[in-house]
Amino acid sequence: MRSRRLAKPARPADDVTMGTFLRRPSSYLFIAVSLVLVGIKLLFVFYPGDFPGRDQAAAFTWILIGSIVALGLAGLFADRAARLPDPFSDMGRERRGALWAAGLGALYGLVTIAMYVWHPTGSPLGNGSGWDHMALPWSIPFYTFGAIFLEFLLRLAALCILFWFVHVVVLRRRLRLTTFWIIAAVVALYEIWPYMAPDVHAHRWDRVALSALQPLYLSNVLEAGLLLRYGWFTPIVFRLAFYLVWHILFGGLAGPYFGH
Repeated sequence: MRSRRLAKPARPADDVTMGTFLRRPSSYLFIAVSLVLVGIKLLFVFYPGDFPGRDQAAAFTWILIGSIVALGLAGLFADRAARLPDPFSDMGRERRGALWAAGLGALYGLVTIAMYVWHPTGSPLGNGSGWDHMALPWSIPFYTFGAIFLEFLLRLAALCILFWFVHVVVLRRRLRLTTFWIIAAVVALYEIWPYMAPDVHAHRWDRVALSALQPLYLSNVLEAGLLLRYGWFTPIVFRLAFYLVWHILFGGLAGPYFGH
């Protein structure tokens, strides 16, 4: 009697071998976006001016760029292992996601402009210390770099890696949405924390609670929702649209009227 040959087990959907990595369009998207960071770094070798903030200048070091790309790559593997939507695996979904992200990002830019015009010192993104925008045309590559850098750090790395670890490793894929939104809410504190910290230290808990209603915090939560629904690239589109309206257009054209 012939022995039956055992069938090879199917590979899981979250397989992350090099072969499957290179077969996915989103892998080439990640490589392309990472190369944009490197290209802008090389471009800024010729930049003759100063950066709006010292921390922004520090982001242009090779060590930090290499670190953020490595974190993004780890986040990409975590994203796939957690079975979050993969960019370009569904072009209809990708188009809808891009439209939603661009539209909401531009709307958030308009809201931020309105907040600044109404009360410059009260806007979280306008601290009243001067005109905190880089001038055109250098603002275009500068804020493109910033959008990618920050979303690699916050969404692709922090959110995806933490979600994978808690949801997949610790909870064995239970409580998916609850886990995702708790981690998303915590990661969203990153940008708002510098404005919350004085109130936390002073035990002004009413003002701390109100900080969670600021558009800056809510926009970060919204970006997590875009990632959950459409994939990791849509938060980058959202931030690019936001930076286009707020930093590049308003920051580049309104300086003579609002700058100090």
